[in-house]
Amino acid sequence: MYSLTRSASLTGYEPVARSVGLDPFRMLRLTKLPASILDDPNIMISSDSVGWLLEESARLSGQVAFGLLMAEHRLLSNFGMLALLIREEPTLRAALQSCFRYMRLHNAGVQLRLEDAGDLTLLHVGVNMQGHHGVWRQAIEQSTGIMLRTLSILSGNTFRPIRVCFTHECPSNLEIHHRVLGPAIEFSQELNAIICRGRDLDMPIPAADPALNREVKRSLDMQMANQQDEPTQRVRQIAKMLLPSGLCSVDGIAQHLGMHRRTLNRHLASEGQSVTTIINAVRTELAEEYLANSKRRLYEVAELLGFSSAGDFSRWFRSQFGKTPSAWATSYRESKATPPI
Repeated sequence: MYSLTRSASLTGYEPVARSVGLDPFRMLRLTKLPASILDDPNIMISSDSVGWLLEESARLSGQVAFGLLMAEHRLLSNFGMLALLIREEPTLRAALQSCFRYMRLHNAGVQLRLEDAGDLTLLHVGVNMQGHHGVWRQAIEQSTGIMLRTLSILSGNTFRPIRVCFTHECPSNLEIHHRVLGPAIEFSQELNAIICRGRDLDMPIPAADPALNREVKRSLDMQMANQQDEPTQRVRQIAKMLLPSGLCSVDGIAQHLGMHRRTLNRHLASEGQSVTTIINAVRTELAEEYLANSKRRLYEVAELLGFSSAGDFSRWFRSQFGKTPSAWATSYRESKATPPI
C-alpha cells in the first residue's frame, strides 16, 4: 500500500527545477505525475513518486541540495488545514505533537517523533517510502528543512537548533545547507534529527487562539476517523525505533501496540503482510541507506540493524541482495559516479 501526500509537497517545484536547468514538466512525465499537481495543492499523490522525483531532479541537475531548495521558502499555508491547527497551539511542543497526530492527512510519507534526552530534545525526521528501494536523501533534507522553517515561523524567527544531524555523507558544498539549516550540521550520524534544548519547545506561540484550535481539531478528527487505520504503517514505525536496541521482535512490537501477536498478525494478514516480513523490509531499506550514505564499519551497521555480529549481518545481507555488503556499497557508489545524462 502506497503512502499518499497532498500535492502541496511539491510547492515551488517548477521554479526550483528551472533554476537548476531542468524542464519541470518533462520530469513530471518521467515520474508519471500530472502537470495539474503544480496548480492544485490538494491532489493526493504517491509519496514514493514525490521522493523519486526529488532524487532524480538532484541527480540530473547535479544540485545535491535540491530538497533544501524546495524547503527554503515554504509557508505554513502549505500544510493546509493542519497549518490552522498548529498556528493556534499554545507552544512549539504542542504544535509538533499535533503535527505527529495529523501529519498523514497532509503527507503520510513523512514520519516525525520527539525524544527527550535530559535537557535536549530530538525531533527525529524519517520518510516512509515503499514502492522503490533506495536512499531518500532529498526527501529527508526537504522534510528537515520544512520542519525547521515551521518552528522558526511559529516562534517569530527566534527558534534556533543546537545542531541538525543526517545519516548520509557530507556533500562537497555546504553553502545551501548552511543557508537553510544553519551553521551546526553533522553528517554520517546515526539518526536524522533536529536537536534543540527541551525548554525551547515550551516557548509560547504568539496570538494563539484556543477556541479556533478546538474547532480545527474537531474538523481534523473527523477526517482522521474517515481514514482506514493502517497497521502496517504503525508496525514499520515501531520496527525502525526498536531495531538498534536489538529488541525488535514480533512480541516486542505487539507489546508496543498493546495487542497479542496473533491479533496483530491477523490485522496485517488483511494487507498481505506479517510482522516478520515488515521487520525484514525495514531492515532492507535501512541497510541500503546506511551502506550508501555513511562510512560506518560493518559491525556498526550490524548493530544499528539489530544483529549480534557483523557475520550474522553479512549472511542476512547476502540472502537479500545476492552479494556482500562491501560489494553492494562499491556497486552503488560506482553507479552514482556515472555522469548525469
